[in-house]
Amino acid sequence: MNAGYSPAQRRAMAEAARKGEPLRCPVCGGDLIREEVQPRRDVPYVRRRLLLFCPACRRAAAVDMTHG
Repeated sequence: MNAGYSPAQRRAMAEAARKGEPLRCPVCGGDLIREEVQPRRDVPYVRRRLLLFCPACRRAAAVDMTHG
């Protein structure tokens, strides 16, 4: 299994997604694939979350799209 992203890298990726900037892998520079995660109906809170996947280095991260 490949290593993941550091907390700082995940924050930078989430910020770029919030701003609508092109999403690039902070490790290899590859284009990230972006998928919205649909919230489950059986949870009392709703988070807007994205799954970001780099096909080049095969890393992935789920990031919350709330400001923070």
